[in-house]
Order: sequence, then structure tokens, then C-alpha cells
Amino acid sequence: MVWKSGSLVKAVLCFPDVYDIGMSHLGLKILYKIINDMPGCAAERAFSPWIDMEEYLKREGLPLCSVESSTPLHKFDVVGFSLQYELSYPTVLNMLHLGGIPIRAEERANNDAIVIAGGPCTLNPFPVLPFFDAFVIGDAEDVIKEIMTTLQSHKREGDARRETILMALAAIDGVFVPAYSAGIVRRRYLADLNTAPYPCAPVVPYMEVVHDRINIEISRGCSCGCRFCQAGIIYRPTREREPSTIMGIAEAAVKGTGYSEISFTSLNAGDYTRLPELLRQCNKKFDGKNVSFSLPSMRINSITEAVLKEIKTVKKSGFTIAPEAASARLRSVINKDFNEDDYERTLHTIFSQGWLNLKLYFMIGLPSESQEDIEAIPAMTLKSLKMAKRFTTRHVNINIGVSTFVPKAHTPFQWCGQIPLSEIIEKKRFLIKAISKKGLNFKGHNEQMSVLEGFIARAGSPAASIIEAAWRAGARLDAWGDVFKYEHWQEAMEKTGIDIASEAAASYDLTHEFEWNRIDTGVTVDYLKKEYKRALEPEMTHDCRISCTACGLKCKSAEFLCKTEGVSSAGKVAQYAQTVFNPVKVRVVFSKAGHLRYLSHLEMMSAVLKGLRRAQVPLVYSKGFHPMPSVSFSPALGVGIEGLRECFDMEVTPPFDIMKFKEVIAREIPFDVTDMFFIAKDTPALGRFVTAYEYEFGLPESETISGLKDKLNSTELQWLTPLLGKFDIINGRLVIFVKDTNEKKVKISEIAEALSGLNAVDADIKRLALYGWVSGANGGGSWQMPCEAKAVGIG
Repeated sequence: MVWKSGSLVKAVLCFPDVYDIGMSHLGLKILYKIINDMPGCAAERAFSPWIDMEEYLKREGLPLCSVESSTPLHKFDVVGFSLQYELSYPTVLNMLHLGGIPIRAEERANNDAIVIAGGPCTLNPFPVLPFFDAFVIGDAEDVIKEIMTTLQSHKREGDARRETILMALAAIDGVFVPAYSAGIVRRRYLADLNTAPYPCAPVVPYMEVVHDRINIEISRGCSCGCRFCQAGIIYRPTREREPSTIMGIAEAAVKGTGYSEISFTSLNAGDYTRLPELLRQCNKKFDGKNVSFSLPSMRINSITEAVLKEIKTVKKSGFTIAPEAASARLRSVINKDFNEDDYERTLHTIFSQGWLNLKLYFMIGLPSESQEDIEAIPAMTLKSLKMAKRFTTRHVNINIGVSTFVPKAHTPFQWCGQIPLSEIIEKKRFLIKAISKKGLNFKGHNEQMSVLEGFIARAGSPAASIIEAAWRAGARLDAWGDVFKYEHWQEAMEKTGIDIASEAAASYDLTHEFEWNRIDTGVTVDYLKKEYKRALEPEMTHDCRISCTACGLKCKSAEFLCKTEGVSSAGKVAQYAQTVFNPVKVRVVFSKAGHLRYLSHLEMMSAVLKGLRRAQVPLVYSKGFHPMPSVSFSPALGVGIEGLRECFDMEVTPPFDIMKFKEVIAREIPFDVTDMFFIAKDTPALGRFVTAYEYEFGLPESETISGLKDKLNSTELQWLTPLLGKFDIINGRLVIFVKDTNEKKVKISEIAEALSGLNAVDADIKRLALYGWVSGANGGGSWQMPCEAKAVGIG
């Protein structure tokens, strides 16, 4: 290979789309920084020209050049492409051709650039295998340094042979060189995001681009295990940046770019372990500076009132959630873990916090989908409209996005075929008609694009011929609806004899060997098969943060998440203890007061469970396919009612240092922990034990004990007599003891309104204590508070 003049190794980072899209891509900015920070290396950028610019280049006989120095692509040592989307492949060929580089690797000579691809699509590189000299498999932060260092070494030594350079690249872990890599190539992943380089002062475009803001990756990977999702497999394990690292990046990036909006990005931003803490820090850091932040990716179960309050402090943008499937059965098939109550709670939270723009994303054509599953989509969207009208008097803009399921390599659904084009069209017509009637906005993905994506995503080496033929027929920028022409691909099918539709619709036996099995993501094929079989049942698989699902990656569950100081080894202790000791029960007493009284019971439980996970409490989990933590709570408080001695019980594996964990849990849950102690193993569950309560609430100033007794003797309040025990007025507030009966359960809001004449808000209700009946000798007994049920001789 004849190296370009000088000792500098020059790379051009190419994004196979227009500048507006490419300059929004975080990966390109990261690699740009890494290479330019390396001594003896330089990186520039190149993007696809739009149709009119391409025509101009051809008419004038000009090559495609880099942005920085207007250097033609063929004059660089390395040409790197980011492959994010299968339909960008013809654009890659077009950019190579316009840049003066032979499109096929076998046609390149020693004086031609080394052409390398990275990005998620390289996990199945075979459809574009002939066009690249090498592929980076997995995270590129470390690999790109090794590649550039290798090229520097060859340039210094004057080794001009293309063969030896490619052989040297093939020796780098995570680099696949088709001509020289033998056997399995394993994906590289970055274990510690906190030490990874990050572009705090990237190039800021003069023109507005698609995501014109600071993007900070707070975590990488996802632990939910949705069976259709390739990213959930190929970005495992979940890794998080510490809040302090994120805030350091945010402060430097605001200063370095001048942007006033920060987007905290990840596959699943709502599950970031210390999200409330991060958002509070961000608001505090940029208080008065008009810097807003957003969370573009949120699971339904991760949206809480506390998070939304922090987000809307500066700016309230639109909100996006992705139910994917509208029926509970189909959600079990795809392993999407939420129910109708979760959905309603989320809608309530969003609209009650003042959001007026909502996007809902659904998928059609999922494995085992029925007409009932399709009909459930309009019903689910209608619920969002009804909830919006209930909680806001203003117009709410609800957009419904519908895409077609695309089976992807390295997923449990890689053996499944895509539904035929005619069926896609029919289902979309039904949804457009049903959703438009409800006054909602419908947006669907182009059906022919979906079929093309379905074909290429699982294609092997023969697909290269049809991709090249489509490009020669005129295909490029096919992600753009106003440019895409299916005719280009029809012409390519006629030339190659490949039937795209039938290939996309093909289903395979579990024994089928795919070409991409040669690329090892770390997740085993056996695990994918197991997940496919569970989908057919259908059975859910729990989030692997809870406990390991044995996917084959051999990481330790949650080992790369943000750690809480002082208990980083708790997970190991718990794992060991479960095989040696019997579990013990611990009761935690806490108060739910102040603003936290407005949390619903579900939100309160979610906050506690997440806090226990952050504290790395060695919880005991139920058996079966969907293990749940053995944690139970005292009876629910109504929203807006304070509770001063609330409780929850948890089963833990010993050894368990109760004093240490009390301190850690007190830091990690948002409620005031007042006590924590061991209880006997046979202690009744709180939900069964607690049947009586002590409350206090406000009264009109003129109210007296005698007046209350007169009310209770009236005919209208006879229903209250069996529930009510002793009562008294203390400092102008009524303190009452009430108990459940077999016929009626205590509803304190009704009781407070009946006795005080005030509604629940004005009455300012507080639950002072909980009681359960403890039987004594000779048929007697007494009321006992759960916070007094300490066991003797444990710990």
C-alpha cells in the first residue's frame, strides 16, 4: 500500500445520510474526538450529498470531499462508515463511488484507503461483506485507538502491503476482516463508561440539525429483554455513568457548545439507577441559567411524578412512550412488562403534570399477532384521550406511531418471518380508519421500506448483489420517503433473481444455521432459543438487573450500574448466603409525609423497590419464570394522606447488618426511615394483620365533642358506628380510632367528610398509626402496632 504523504494517519468518518442527520449522531462525535486527541492522527467528516448536490458533483466532475479540508475521500488513509440502518447500504456505495474509491474490497489496490464499518448493523455484516475491508464489532471507543495505533505503526515502518495491514487489523479483538479473520469474532464492549472519552466541545453546526442539543449517554445497554429488540441484545450488559461524571460532562458541554438543552440518552433512560438524584443535581447546577433537559426514551413503568416534576422545571417538551403491543397476551409474547394499571398510572402522571403532547408507538406484525391484538390498539389509544380530557381542560396533541415488526439477527425472533406486504397494508388501513375517527394523529412507516428492512436485516452474503444492483439502478438515501423508490429494488430483483418479499417472510427451524452465528455477541444461541420458546407459551422473563437470566454473557447482574458507597459487595454476599442460610424477615418503619403524600401506593412501592435495589439489599425473590422480590407493604394510603408510621416487610438473606443497611436504605428511598428491625419468620403479613387505624384530621373551629356525638346518633351516620372506636379533639383536630369489619372496610375520606364536613384535601388527613389484633390467653387479646413487633434473638 502506498501511504499518503507525511507521517500523519488521516481518517474520514462518513455518515451515510445528509449532514442534518449525521451531525446528530453521538457516536460520530465520540470517534471524532478520540482520533483527533491521538498524536499523529487526524479525523475529518463526510456526509451524503442530497440529490441536487450529487448531480452537481457529477456534472462538474468533482469528487465527494470531507467537510473540514475539502479533501476527496480517496486521499484518506482510512474511510470509516457508521452503519445504523439497513436501508443506508446503497448510500454507502454511492459515497464510496463519489469519493473515488472502488466499491468492492477485492478491487482496491495498495494506494486505496482502508474502508471500515462500525455501528449496530455490523453484528450482521454479511449483506455488505464485499464492500468493506474490516468491521468493528461492538463498542468502538477502545478498538478505534488500537486500529489507529496499528496503522501508525505500519506507516512509520513503511510497510505498503495492504495484505499485512489487514492481517494486523484482524488480530485486534472485535475487528472482523473478511479476508483474514478465522473462526468466531467476539463483540467488544466497554465496561466502564466513567472513564470513556466524551466530546464536551464538539463541532457545533451553524444550521439546525435534527437533534440540535447536547446529548449525554447516561447508560448503555438494556436489561428488560424485549424479544424483538436487537439493541437489547447487542448492547448488553447495562452500564451506567455515575451522576458526578454526567454532571461534569454536562457542565463542560454547556460551556463548550452554548446549547441550552441537554438530552439524557440511553435505550431506557427511565431505568437509570440514580435518575431522580441526577435530575435534581442538574436542576440545581443550572438553576437560573435556563438550561433544560429531556429524557427521550422512557419505559411505561419508569415514568414517575417525581421525575416529571424535575423535567418540567425549566421546559416542558413532548413525551414519548412505546407500549409496542396493546394486549396483555401479546405483551407477554414480546416480554414487555407492564399492565393496564401501569398504563393508566403513567397517563395520569403525564397529564396531571401538565404535559400536552404525547406520542404512543405500536408495532404490527409481531409473532402470533391476531386481529384481536390489532383491535386493541385503537382501544388503548382512546384510553389515552379519555385520560387526557379527565386531567386537563386544554387541547392535548396525541400522535400514534405504528411500525411493522422487523425480525433482526441475534434476537429470539430471528427465526420468525415478517408478515406479507399485503397484510401490512391491510392492518394499517384498519388502524388509520379506527384511530382517525377518534381525533388522533396517525403516522405509519412506509410498508415497502419495512419489507426491505426485513429482508436485509436477516440476509446473508448473497444480498450484496441485490444491494449493488439497487444502487446501480438509482437507490440512495432510501430512508427518505420523498427519495425512496421501490422500483429501484424491483429492477434489482429482476437482475439478480432474489425475491425480497419471500426472503423477508421466511421462517426458519430452530436448527437453522445463520451466517451471523459467526459473530459472537456474548449472548448464546441456546439462550435465544429458550426465549423464543418462552414467547410461544407465552411466558415472561424478568429484568436481568433483578437476577441473572443466564444469557451467556457471564457478567454479574447489575455489576456495571451506579454503585452506592459502602455496599458494593452486597450482591456477592447475597448470592453466597442464599445457598447457606435460611432467609430472615425485616420490618422497616417509615413516614410518607410532605409532598410525598401525593404519591400513589403503586408509585410509593416502586420508589421503595428501586431504592432497595440501589442499596443492594440481598432480597429474597420468588421462584418461577418471573421472580419478584419478597417485599410486602402495609395497607394503601389514599393519595394526599400522610402516614407517620407506615411499614413494609422484606425477606433477606443473612448475614445482614441491620444497622448498616438501615443507613443505606434511608439514603436510597425518598421516605424518612424511623426504625428497622428483625421480625419472626411466622409474623403475619401486613396486609392481613392490619385491620385498625388511628387518624387525625381538621375540624371547623366551632365543632365540639358533644356536637360530634349528636352527629353519630343521627340516622345518616349509623353506617359509621361499627367502624368507629374512641375519638377525641386535640388541638382543634379530631383523632379517631377506626377498624375494618367483615361487612365494610375503612374509607377515611368518607369518614372525614361525614364528621367534619370538609373534603379530604381541606381536612388534611394524617394516618398516625396502624394496628392489628393479637389474641391473648383465655380468649382475650389486644391491639398492637406493627412497629412494635420486634423479634427477640434474631441478628
